[in-house]
Amino acid sequence: MEISVVIPSFNNREALRRTLDHLAAQRFPRTEYEVIVSDDGSTDGTEDMVRMYPFPAALKYVNHQHGGFAATQNLGVRNARGRVILFVDSDFWVEPGLLAAHHRHYPPGAQGIAVQGATTGIHPDALVTPFMKVKLMSPDLTVRRRHHMSPYHIVTRNLSMAKADLDAAGGFDEAMRGYGYEDLDLALRLTAAGVVFEFEPEARGVHYHVETLEDVERKQYGAGQSAVYVWRKHRRSRRLGLFLEILPWMLPIKWLVYRTPLVMPALRRLVPIGERRNWLWVLNECYKNLLQAAFYRGVFEALRGPTGR
Repeated sequence: MEISVVIPSFNNREALRRTLDHLAAQRFPRTEYEVIVSDDGSTDGTEDMVRMYPFPAALKYVNHQHGGFAATQNLGVRNARGRVILFVDSDFWVEPGLLAAHHRHYPPGAQGIAVQGATTGIHPDALVTPFMKVKLMSPDLTVRRRHHMSPYHIVTRNLSMAKADLDAAGGFDEAMRGYGYEDLDLALRLTAAGVVFEFEPEARGVHYHVETLEDVERKQYGAGQSAVYVWRKHRRSRRLGLFLEILPWMLPIKWLVYRTPLVMPALRRLVPIGERRNWLWVLNECYKNLLQAAFYRGVFEALRGPTGR
């Protein structure tokens, strides 16, 4: 078995079904890859859908009680047989050449390398609310080096690595039960162990996820807590703290803007007006700042704790 595709999922049955459709259409030998759906305790019929899905290659379903994203990723890896692990999100619809594009980086015996694939955008079918439409107004301008990619640019939506390297690093940190930065933590540990990240633009897919402001505010709150945890775990690295924007000298300014009643209440009152009138440019600024406010609520609450979680 060459590649084990690990898909963590939670109550995302219909998007996951489409993800399986795209993985079933891969231009890659069917006997050389498997797909493992690692379910974080879904209650929406995910298990029945996966077990009945007529997948052309090996398809495995594993689950546990709701334990968080990191633990769900690890559960999938523990059940994997491939020498290469490819993480794909349950709402990421891949192009037919994705597996082959990842695989060419892993000749027999290859270790010490990980490959970040590309996300080409948001699927048009997901652009059904002002919040989703505004996402197109903030394009991803991150400059990703093709070789020796920065660990700060790694996301597990479309990421592969040798299973031996992942096992040696200890997998994902299951103490991170909230949202966000478990991929950054793993990337930093892999980099410290000598693993080199490569960017493969031919390993492509599109993201399908309909979100609301309230959904993402909850995620950003969790991300703020996770940011503090990762920063403390990695010895309060100055570079990491700058990337996360949580260095001590930054925090008084962040508190003034996001945690006092000077700006945010006015922006929140403006949101329903902007949504009714389709003021996308206004909404773009409102959403961005309200999400930052949720992030720093998580940051400041975590900083008051002894461990950052």
